[in-house]
Amino acid sequence: MAKQYFVLGIGGTGMRCIESLVHLCAMGMFDDTDLHLLALDTDKDNGNFKRLKDLKEAYLGVKGLPENKRAAHSETFFSANIKYYQFSPNYEDKCSFKVVFHYDDAAERNTEQRQTDLADLVFTNDVEEFNLRHGYRAQTHLGSMMMYRSIVEAAKDERSSDLKKFLQSLISVCEEGSSPRLFILGSVFGGTGASSIPVIPKALSDAVTSLSRGNINLYRSAYFGSTLLTSYFTFKLPSDTEQKNQKIVASSDKFALNSQAAMMFYNDDTTVKQTYQRFYMMGTTEMKWDVQSKKKENETITGGKEQENPSHYIELLAACAAWDFFQMPEDELKTNKEHKKTDYCYRSIDDNGILEFQDFVDKDKAETFGKKFGLLLAFSLFNNTEDDFVAAMQSGKQGMNDFEDMAVEQVNALKAYFEMFHLKIEKDGSLTDGWLRQIYRSAEQGEKFVFNSEMFAATNYKELYNTHWSDKLYKPTCICKDHSYGDAKTLLGYNKSLRFNAFKKLFIEVNKNKNSIPNRGEQLIKEIYDTLVKLYKFN
Repeated sequence: MAKQYFVLGIGGTGMRCIESLVHLCAMGMFDDTDLHLLALDTDKDNGNFKRLKDLKEAYLGVKGLPENKRAAHSETFFSANIKYYQFSPNYEDKCSFKVVFHYDDAAERNTEQRQTDLADLVFTNDVEEFNLRHGYRAQTHLGSMMMYRSIVEAAKDERSSDLKKFLQSLISVCEEGSSPRLFILGSVFGGTGASSIPVIPKALSDAVTSLSRGNINLYRSAYFGSTLLTSYFTFKLPSDTEQKNQKIVASSDKFALNSQAAMMFYNDDTTVKQTYQRFYMMGTTEMKWDVQSKKKENETITGGKEQENPSHYIELLAACAAWDFFQMPEDELKTNKEHKKTDYCYRSIDDNGILEFQDFVDKDKAETFGKKFGLLLAFSLFNNTEDDFVAAMQSGKQGMNDFEDMAVEQVNALKAYFEMFHLKIEKDGSLTDGWLRQIYRSAEQGEKFVFNSEMFAATNYKELYNTHWSDKLYKPTCICKDHSYGDAKTLLGYNKSLRFNAFKKLFIEVNKNKNSIPNRGEQLIKEIYDTLVKLYKFN
């Protein structure tokens, strides 16, 4: 039976962390797993929210089956069965604190001892009145209250919702006698994520209690882990005019101070430490990564569809933290919960800033991570050009006609996924960076990221075809340095008579005995995975 894991990505940073987590799933890091992903953001029109949704659609399209027939597999790409949910508090009509809590009505009803006095004590008038549609804008004291209320009220609502489906999945695991594991991805320096991390376990528990009519106590039965993700990026400071018009605007020059205050809170607050069994502390010493859109470089984007920030390697580190939490022996989590103890985990990186596979996962898992990550990169390079191998197999153009019954929708979804994962080839031959190239650039390029820099050197289609990814995929210093198979031109290059020959020859040999996956598209992907494992000498 597939393992059941639960992840919440909260706010803009949380969306990008889930994005990295989906790519881990595509690598095959979550074998035999049903991964329940809840994307939670106040700003439902956020560009990062939409990008995650598009990525999810491509991933599920690769699986190629309706939800009730999808299954988790092992030792293949796209092995996890992702179950995706999203939730945004409804701030369309009630879009400010004063409107949500009927502030003016309360003021009129309580002339002698107004209920609004307490609100006025802790919130400024600007905070009480700003529009909530673009998030909580670093006003965590407001955001925590608003998020808790939104989740609990949504659970009580009679209408169906993704949030209720997510909660029902948690209830089902509890009813089976298991202790669900929940991991929260978000920042501690911004708005929505920073507001939510302290209250999410309580909010979910109260929501589950309401939905199960008091039969399930999630607070008591579940294990909780989270990132404590401190400041790692910057953006243009709001102008005086923007500040005057918006009144409340998040400002990146305050992120370091916000991070420091948040870490003091998590170190001292007894309730939080009794709730979470493990925290993963991460961030960068300097905020060099500018997430400002070049198209909007003269204004500060507070949210909405224009806020589509590039990815950063810290978000991959956060996704790997979630993976690590799910690998923990249950005895350790149980002991921490019984003793109301929280583990604080961190991983230091060498002063030279070079990132290796063992910087993302434990050393004994580094080669496995490098293998799965590298093979997915290799797959993307021969499935993202005019010589798309999967499309050729589906159409019978490779001379192997076994997969003509594969759904063309799976072929298209795979291509769409690789465009988001690695790069997109535009009509004029230029290349648009996907997730992988973005995180490579966030690591200051050169030889500082986990792969050979030649993998990212191409700036156009012609240069991409000359990439020697068969023998220069991995850096000569990394743990996977010995895994290559020779000259790239025997697989990709301008000699079309040789193109794919090395791979095709081994593909036929490796897959004489067909695997047991019934879906034809997933069966082909498994055969490609097995061939690449053999080709790169991983077994």
